[in-house]
Amino acid sequence: MVWFAVSYAGAVLGFLGVNAVAARWLGPADFGLFVAAIAATGLLGQIGLVGSHRSGLREVARLRDVDDPLAMGALRNGVRAVNLTTLPALGLLGGAATWVLASDESATTRALLAFTVVALVVLCGQQQLWANYVRGLGHVRFASLLEGRSGGALVAALQAVFVLIAWLLWSGAGLAGALMAVAAGFLIPVVAARWTVHRRWRGVTDPQPQLWRDLRLTIRRDWRFLSAQVATYLNVSTEIWIGALLLAKVDASMFSAGQRLALLLVLPLTALQVVLAPVIARAANAGREDQSLEPLLRTAATVATGLSVVLALPFLVAPGRVVDLVYGSGFEESVPVLLLLALGSIGNVATGTAGTTLSMLGREGVSAQVQWSGALLRIGLGVPAALFGGLMGLTLSALAVSIFVFTVMWWRAHQAVGLFTHATLRPEMSLLRRTPG
Repeated sequence: MVWFAVSYAGAVLGFLGVNAVAARWLGPADFGLFVAAIAATGLLGQIGLVGSHRSGLREVARLRDVDDPLAMGALRNGVRAVNLTTLPALGLLGGAATWVLASDESATTRALLAFTVVALVVLCGQQQLWANYVRGLGHVRFASLLEGRSGGALVAALQAVFVLIAWLLWSGAGLAGALMAVAAGFLIPVVAARWTVHRRWRGVTDPQPQLWRDLRLTIRRDWRFLSAQVATYLNVSTEIWIGALLLAKVDASMFSAGQRLALLLVLPLTALQVVLAPVIARAANAGREDQSLEPLLRTAATVATGLSVVLALPFLVAPGRVVDLVYGSGFEESVPVLLLLALGSIGNVATGTAGTTLSMLGREGVSAQVQWSGALLRIGLGVPAALFGGLMGLTLSALAVSIFVFTVMWWRAHQAVGLFTHATLRPEMSLLRRTPG
């Protein structure tokens, strides 16, 4: 967990670096489009995986305790099927949509944008897939470098460097150049992670792969994971797309800037969710859900809440200075967005790892129901809020729905699996020290 915390800090710095350079390069006019494009490609990458990455994490974490080459072979075949069908298909869909939406650009710029979006969708999906499998196979230190904002410390650092280089050497490329630099940052870590997993699979020969059979089995097994993951992603990104479509370009950039910074306060919880996911799966497999799991989850929530409060202090003391330091001049109007959404982020962290607990204990359908309710509410409330209330209307709508989602998720976790996940005043820190990742 300590190693992961350090790695996650690197991911945060890389995430800030990418956004800081992109904001200065593109300015308030186009920064919102940059964020919206990154969010859209991430969503398409999630859909293209059809949930196989999260299922892989859960099943591989369990298979570490038993010798079942057939089960491992079935997972391998499912990954192969997804990589050959749904993931590239979603990439092409994203590229085609980009070509249509960029009709005002020159033919060269449209082609660059479409190609870059295809690459981003595929590479985002690959990063998520191999990071989950690397952690499930027990390569905890390497996996920690692949997880976090913008794809983990390795990816985020490379993206920040590439975006900076592109800005200095190719500033005229604008949005297309910034997105291409982000895509390039995925390449080296994705190749390394794929090689790590395939090295483990070399001795697995059965069952023999059959593309369409394997794809059907994967979808049948993982569609609930897909549903939960897509709904979770929508709950993070829906307002960004609403802003890009309905608000003025500058207001869309202000919302994206404030929301991106507020999301940093959730990072301690996200970090713990990644670390604890295989722990929860293995505890369930060993029949230890009730004895030691709840104290561990509540202790982790307490630690995450404390870290989030510490991270929030600069936002509360000097929000304008923080915004100016990260994004440069011209983003002052994002300060109220940042302060309001930061409240929701801290509340989310305090309720703990409810969604991950449900998924890793086989109740991913419950998690999906809550997340989809939130996603539909974000559309139903966010659209009129943006139309009639502008930037602040959209911000208040986002805050209200966030409170609804994390509160209901916390309560449903207790109902479904009998575990509370919220922070406690009596954390058992020794549990964190002696629990293997």
